[in-house]
Amino acid sequence: MRFAVITGLNGSPNLPAVAKKWALELNVPYLARLSKGNLETILRDNNLDALIVATNKGPQVFSCEGTLFFHPGMAALRLKRLLLGENDNFVEALGLKRGMKVLDCTMGLAGDATIAAHICGDTGRVVALEASMPIWFVVTNGLLTYHDKDENMIKAFNRIEKVHTTAAEYFKILPDNSFDVVYFDPMFRHPVQSSANMVPLRPLAYDEPLEEDIIAQALRVAPVVVVKERSVKTLEKLGISEVQGGRYSRVKYGIRRR
Repeated sequence: MRFAVITGLNGSPNLPAVAKKWALELNVPYLARLSKGNLETILRDNNLDALIVATNKGPQVFSCEGTLFFHPGMAALRLKRLLLGENDNFVEALGLKRGMKVLDCTMGLAGDATIAAHICGDTGRVVALEASMPIWFVVTNGLLTYHDKDENMIKAFNRIEKVHTTAAEYFKILPDNSFDVVYFDPMFRHPVQSSANMVPLRPLAYDEPLEEDIIAQALRVAPVVVVKERSVKTLEKLGISEVQGGRYSRVKYGIRRR
């Protein structure tokens, strides 16, 4: 993916220095904002797929589908429901309990990783992988700097270990039985049209399809692998026959065990 770092308009005087620092960290070009030209034109003129934009509210990613910024999204509501004693299909499918070690191979906006980190607590471990550098950068910064009155959510954010890599690469360095469960959510790479806040993810996401050999590698790392999907047929192609999900939910959780 071709991207660069630039400053937003009407930002604080220190934003150019911040943007230059990010560009060095990411080893990508820094583009000086010499005019108030729109970001679409800057993308096109520089033959880029995306821009990381330094703003007073932190980094954002601009692409042809819009602007992506970190926000807790549905994770905040899900956490409140859990605290009220309600069920969560993700928690039930993964069998999450305090002290468990969870590997989330598709971090995205870290909604599921946040829920896992809350349930597993400070005696557990949650590692979230993100293959897309722009998404990883924005979400990692967001998790570290987001402010909220809900201490449970902030504690969960801080527990997540955020790693920029693919599942296939990460599996290579892991010994057998490193985790209790491995989770994949290929759906976030192709958000539905009705999920307007997820649409900017589309051109940024790592879009290699999930294959059965990756599932096999995951089963070396953990005794249980869970895949979130809309299609039961897609799950069956991955060798998954055990399926859970809410009665009225379009989303299913496929579970494969050793």
